[in-house]
Amino acid sequence: MLNCSFWKNAVYTAKRIAVRGIAGALLCAVLILFLAPAYAVGCADPLATETGKAEIHAGDVVCFGICDDACGFDGKWLALDTEHTNTGEPGMFLMALNLISDEKGGSLLFRDIGGDVSVSFADRGDAFAAEHPGSTDYRNSDIQIWCEDFAQSHLTQAEYGALLPTLKSDAGVAIPGFGIPIPGVSTGTVDFDPVDEILNGDRLFLLSAEEITNPQYGFVDARSRVAQYKGTEEGYWLRSPHIPTFPLDVGFVFSFGAVMDFPVNGNFAFEMNSYARPACNLDSSKITDAEVLAVRGEKTIWRLSFQDGEHNDREYDTSLPIIGEVMDLTALLKKALVITACVLILLIVVIVVVIRNVLRKRRTKRMAEKKQEEGSLGGE
Repeated sequence: MLNCSFWKNAVYTAKRIAVRGIAGALLCAVLILFLAPAYAVGCADPLATETGKAEIHAGDVVCFGICDDACGFDGKWLALDTEHTNTGEPGMFLMALNLISDEKGGSLLFRDIGGDVSVSFADRGDAFAAEHPGSTDYRNSDIQIWCEDFAQSHLTQAEYGALLPTLKSDAGVAIPGFGIPIPGVSTGTVDFDPVDEILNGDRLFLLSAEEITNPQYGFVDARSRVAQYKGTEEGYWLRSPHIPTFPLDVGFVFSFGAVMDFPVNGNFAFEMNSYARPACNLDSSKITDAEVLAVRGEKTIWRLSFQDGEHNDREYDTSLPIIGEVMDLTALLKKALVITACVLILLIVVIVVVIRNVLRKRRTKRMAEKKQEEGSLGGE
């Protein structure tokens, strides 16, 4: 029979083991609570992957691709829609966050038709367009060819394979322009032609005039369309051809966010840089890893890795462009027209007053001369 001290020691040991077990369990729980979120943000585990795909929202920025400072490509893409492509299919609709130039940092042309061809309100290029039909076609244009070349040279094979080939036709659209009649545009709108199958298997492409003005994609005003090239607001091309009133013009977003049209060779009455802001449809089922790099206000910046490729461990600049005050050209033009009209009215009033005064003086002078003549005749 065991003595009492044995049982006391046994009970004491059991209590210590139980207490240590509870404390250890609590400590583990605390460590998991504090360390798990950091692990999910900084590491590429399967749980982070599945959660990441579900948490990417429209307006977030996703990073993939090979950065190239020479052309301004920083690998950052703005998510316009995280559930559907621009054709309504499952996937993501993305657009480059910042503008991209050619490989030497120069402007990109929609189509090079020669620098000697210039468009103005007086000469809209009708003769050249008649001799060179298809000058505003997006298919086989210089900018469309550039999009494909850029995708193949600045994306890995896995990233390129995650871009969905897109088939899409564009409807005609009228964009509110300056809201006032200008030469050749009596309606005050900017009108674009419909095009069947303008995208035919394209993986990287330009936005259309309809897409860049679609509030569902976040384009609610001019400021939301402003984009920068290496920190400076610049203009960029759209794929939409203008109606035949300006037969050499296609859609263009000016540096202040207004959607207008511009000659395909960029040769107008004034010089202006022109860049690309390509878009793509992403097969989100091919995302194998989505890591949070940073959170900037309401935007989360993610780094994506894709199926059949290595883990994306490339470094990306997580800063976002700072857009300042945007010039409202429509309001300025309307104000200028009002001021001009007021000046003209004032000038007309002044001219009328001056003429009336001159006529009054002449009439007074004639009356005085007549009285003088009558006085002279009476004296005789």
